[in-house]
Amino acid sequence: MGCFALGPLANSWAQDTRNAKEPKIISKEEAAKKYPPPNGKSYPSGSDLAILSGGATGGSTWGYIKSPYSGNVYDCRKGKARVGDLILDESVNKVFVRPR
Repeated sequence: MGCFALGPLANSWAQDTRNAKEPKIISKEEAAKKYPPPNGKSYPSGSDLAILSGGATGGSTWGYIKSPYSGNVYDCRKGKARVGDLILDESVNKVFVRPR
């Protein structure tokens, strides 16, 4: 039963990585000024597709991060986004954190 549930999801992630965008990394200062977090909370983390697809040690989806706000996937290898960097999801003008 688990195989049937994971199969379509894995294909979905593979499709997401083909259209991955280069992340727009912004400074903490710019984020606080232009895109403050809601009600004094911290920025949410994106989702690491390598971990979601079962490849916690890397693999073909390593470095791809999904926005918590939209379906956008960012190729953090291209933009050189490091763990903890702030990334702007320009489709919704909201900021999230690159996870581990």
